[in-house]
This record gives sequence, C-alpha cells and structure tokens, in this order.
Amino acid sequence: MGESRLQENPQLLFDSVVEDDRPAVIRCWQRVLKGDHVDEVACIEHNGLKRYIRYVAYPIFDSARQVVSVAGMAENVTQQRDFINYLTEFGQRKNSALEMVVHDLRGPLAIVKSVSSLIRQDIQDDKKQELEHYTDIIERACLQCTDLIQDLLSEEHLQSPEVYVNKTRLDMSLQIRNVVEFYQKGQMVQQQFVLQLPEEPLMVELDPIKFSQILNNLISNSIKFTPPSGTITIRAYQEKGEAVMVHTDNGIGIPAYLLPKVFERRGASRPGLNGEESRGLGLSIVYELVRLQGGTISVESRDQEGTRFTVRLPMYAA
Repeated sequence: MGESRLQENPQLLFDSVVEDDRPAVIRCWQRVLKGDHVDEVACIEHNGLKRYIRYVAYPIFDSARQVVSVAGMAENVTQQRDFINYLTEFGQRKNSALEMVVHDLRGPLAIVKSVSSLIRQDIQDDKKQELEHYTDIIERACLQCTDLIQDLLSEEHLQSPEVYVNKTRLDMSLQIRNVVEFYQKGQMVQQQFVLQLPEEPLMVELDPIKFSQILNNLISNSIKFTPPSGTITIRAYQEKGEAVMVHTDNGIGIPAYLLPKVFERRGASRPGLNGEESRGLGLSIVYELVRLQGGTISVESRDQEGTRFTVRLPMYAA
C-alpha cells in the first residue's frame, strides 16, 4: 500500500484496520477532532498479513482553537505485541497448571490420608496381609500424584501453546475399572459404583494420565453431590467411530441457573452435601482435558434428579 495512494485516498488505510478495531479507531479520531491527543494500538491486515501499529496523533489548532490538521507518527509494534501476548499466554498456562495440580492432588491425597488411618487402626500381626494391601494402595496413590506433577510441570508443557498431550493406545474399559477400584479399595466411598462396560477391549488413543484426571474429577464431583446411599454409574461403549463414556449419578443434580456455567472456570461453584469447599475448577478442567484429546463432553441434569455427563473420544486408529 503505497504512500501516494494513501494520500490520495486515506480511506484505504481505515479499510485495512481489522473489523474488531475499527470502532476504537473511530473513537480516537473523534477525540482528536475535539482537541485531545491519542496514543493507541490497532491491528491492520494487508495481503493476508496482520500487523499491530501504534499510532500517536496530536491536533493542530488555528488561532480560534479549531482543529485544522493532525500531526503524529505510526510505529510497527507487531513484535512487541507478540511478545506481550506470549507472556500473557505463558502466565495463563502456568496458572492453569498450578490450579490443576492443587485441585487434582486432593483426591489421591485424601485416599492416602484415609488408608493411613486404617493402617494405624490395624497394626496387628494377624493383619499383615491386609496391611500389605493398604500399603499397595498408598504406593499407587503417591505414584499418581508424582505422575500428575511431572506431566503438568514438564518442559513440554511450558514450551507448547497448550498443555502437552502424550497419547498412547489403551483399553478405556480397563482404565475405568482401575480408577474405580482405586476408590473402592480406599474404603472412602460410601456410594455404590455400577460399571456397564463391554466385554471386548474398547481401544482408544489417549493420554492415560489426563484420562485418569477426567475420571477422578467426574467421580469426585458425584461423591460431593450424591448422598451416601446413592449410586454412581459409568457406562462405556463404541458408537460411530467414537468411544463413549456416560457418567451418571442420582444425586441432587444441578440447578437450571448453573447448568450453562458448569464447564466455565469458577462458573458453577457451590458447596457439597457435607459442606465441602468448591473452587469451581473441576469440571472446567474436565472440559479442557477432553478437548485437548480431540473429544467432546456434554451434561444433562435436573435439580434433585441426578446428573449425566457424556464424554465422546476418538477410537484408536490402527
């Protein structure tokens, strides 16, 4: 876009401003006409290339204090803006990682605490085998914590635009059984689990740690809002090239006014049935982890009638 063309037709310059920034440019121009100086940044696009331009404009007055012309400068600040955007994105990823660590470590550590209490009660020679069983649960819980920290704070996570996803081939049904068994053996869940899983392996290509996070958050959410006499049902099946997991509970459900916000960060925070504190992060984490692995999640619920989450994930492509 040549200088001579712009002088002949200044509208060309305004037409190059991206649509979202045009109202701001118009407001700045009106301010200059009123006698104010402006110092702003706008995004322009020419031949498919976007650039950020900082423009500084000063009005020039005549003897009657009327604006007769404008003086100023324009500077290409694309590199500076890209750097600022990178720092902002990096900070958001850092905050997201730390929130995930704090939130998702609570479940495994609660199990460690529960099992430790059981061990203290059962230190007797005739219960040596049972103590070994409890020790195995503690080791698995600690390993899960270690894997989670390593995954979220890895070098790959810090360098990538999004959370690093390490996909591998796994049997979704087996993964579900292992996570549910983890809760049952810890003897910290009073609700009944019902598993409706296919006999044949349901092979998917997922990040096993992140899939465990998804399950842990859904189960923890159901435990928090389902009475001890309630039921948590997890069903899995294949449908049209996707592996589908349906997680259902018969708890207190989600009020209609909160339902549109359940996947928003801190959008649907409320205490559990026993007054458990909620930071409104769990389901937003689930949504993001499902999305990162190429899947979708939806929710259906009615107040006092339970909740159902449906997760659809890609099947393993042989």
